[in-house]
Amino acid sequence: MDKVYKHHRLGDILLRQRWTTSRISLSVKPTGEVRLSYPRLVSTAKALRFLEEKAEWVLQMREKVAERAMQGSDYLPAQIEELRREAKRVLPAMVERLARQYGFSYGRVTIRATRSKWGCCTSQNNLSLSLFLMTLPTHLQEFVVLHELCHTVHHNHSAEFHALLNKITGGREKELNRQLKGIRKNLRFRKGRVEDLDAVMALVADAQKWFVEQNIDQWQDGYPTQDIILSDILYSNNYVVELNGVTSATFVASFDGEPTYSEIKGRGWLNENPYAVVHRMAVADECRRKGIAKEILHYAEELCVERGVKDIRIDTHRDNLAMRSLLKKMGYTHCGRITLASGAFREAYHKIMD
Repeated sequence: MDKVYKHHRLGDILLRQRWTTSRISLSVKPTGEVRLSYPRLVSTAKALRFLEEKAEWVLQMREKVAERAMQGSDYLPAQIEELRREAKRVLPAMVERLARQYGFSYGRVTIRATRSKWGCCTSQNNLSLSLFLMTLPTHLQEFVVLHELCHTVHHNHSAEFHALLNKITGGREKELNRQLKGIRKNLRFRKGRVEDLDAVMALVADAQKWFVEQNIDQWQDGYPTQDIILSDILYSNNYVVELNGVTSATFVASFDGEPTYSEIKGRGWLNENPYAVVHRMAVADECRRKGIAKEILHYAEELCVERGVKDIRIDTHRDNLAMRSLLKKMGYTHCGRITLASGAFREAYHKIMD
């Protein structure tokens, strides 16, 4: 019988208990899925202890799997075929749906094990797509498909081609290209669920520890509590970020306003338009310096675009120089200082998106 076990660090683990299995074993699939197989006569508790002992190995293997796409040559034949089957199931239907949505015409769709590029379009408007697209999140798969469909109109990378692609992606061609080439291709963003509570609190603990190590007096009073995080989840404001299938970061994105922003000392907010606020961002220790915080802020901007909101506000501790530097690089303006309900001060930032 197969069932899914939610590990606090590794995410979903497929448990496979079989009479035909002679020993406990772990495998990491090309998609990042982890399978724990064990004999019928072995208890699930014992198998999970084995999993815990091998957790670091799983994390390392997931990193290697992620790096293989479009560059490595060490996929096993069985792994290639697994990706091929999934690609044949998903990609032709995706091409048909997007072509119908945007009015494109195309010929055949073929799936190949191409590593040098994600896809191509022939002069006869036949599309060839790499099966390694299945290692990408869905929105980047769709971007690659749209890129190739645009080539059915412009068989080059002319200004007209880029204008068309930019138009049908809502002005996000450059942003999606950046994601396709960076760490974002290995990230998954989703709403937090109640069952994520322990994993999110573990991320909070990592952040609290990091603040201590950096001599930053932030989150040292027990904030945010489990009740606060649970409330974020229940109000659908909490987000979880998975890196190669592992819960690696969390944050809050809210469009409900922030009471402590009503008074600000300094130059003041740039305007009084509706805004999003980003709060309670935490990244796992092993995932620092990988650009995840930057991708979280980019994702918050995407949420704003979806809602037609052009303003984002955020606050941070004055000694959190890493965050303050990131905010400056990403176009946020320092607007002054706000006071939290606890009486602590925070530096306030505001960005107006074009």
